[in-house]
Amino acid sequence: MSMAGDALVQVERRGAFWFARLNRPDKRNALSAALMGDLLALCDRVEADADARALVLWGAGGSFCAGADFGVFLELMAAPAPAGPDPIIAHNRTFGAMLERLASLPVPTLGVIRGAAIGGGVGLASVLDRVIATDDAVYAMPEVTLGVAPAQIAPFVARRIGATRARWRMLAAARLDANAAHADGFVDVVVPVTALQDTVAAELGLLALTEPAALRATKRLTLRNLAMPLTAALDAAAHDFAELLRGGSAREGIAASRERRPPAWHTAVPDLPEFD
Repeated sequence: MSMAGDALVQVERRGAFWFARLNRPDKRNALSAALMGDLLALCDRVEADADARALVLWGAGGSFCAGADFGVFLELMAAPAPAGPDPIIAHNRTFGAMLERLASLPVPTLGVIRGAAIGGGVGLASVLDRVIATDDAVYAMPEVTLGVAPAQIAPFVARRIGATRARWRMLAAARLDANAAHADGFVDVVVPVTALQDTVAAELGLLALTEPAALRATKRLTLRNLAMPLTAALDAAAHDFAELLRGGSAREGIAASRERRPPAWHTAVPDLPEFD
């Protein structure tokens, strides 16, 4: 099976899983305003799907994402500096808002990295819960060599690999092969291209066993721990826990465990698209 169409983000729901491919291969999937808008719309669709188990994201044409579309910035730079708010600020901040939205998605997110993840593409991959890269993948953050800064991706890169390591990688304009990106923590799994489909299927197979409401609650509490004081986070987690027990699914899960049978929410991993 393969995805088709000329949308900037090609989207398909297969079973309980969402698949989305960035589709600007001639621009190495650089992040235009329209593409970012499509990603935001995708987040709304996935969040509204109470049965969703995961979103899988990758790039068309053998490259994950080349980051910012500098053609847009060149156009903005060519215009006289405005007396009021600078449109460059708004455009850059839109990118950060999209990353924030994707990071807060209530279902697990998986990135499949083939080829290059550059600049904003590193930021995009950094907000995902699980990153699987082929052994020919390359990570690069060249912003400082271009006279700019990794403005919107910096907080997400720091959360992904730790503040000290992230700071040096951005200051030194890091270029990392797949194994070095794995050692840094950017990437969770490195596999040959020939093993990619089976590896993604195995990861989704784990999520296929989960109860959707419990999955969302777990994602919510893990994100909450980054933003709330410990006591407040634990108080909120207790409310989530009680809601799950009262909701009925826990009763089914406990019964299934005692009766040595699969619970009702187990689902199958669908045929996967080609990650090309």
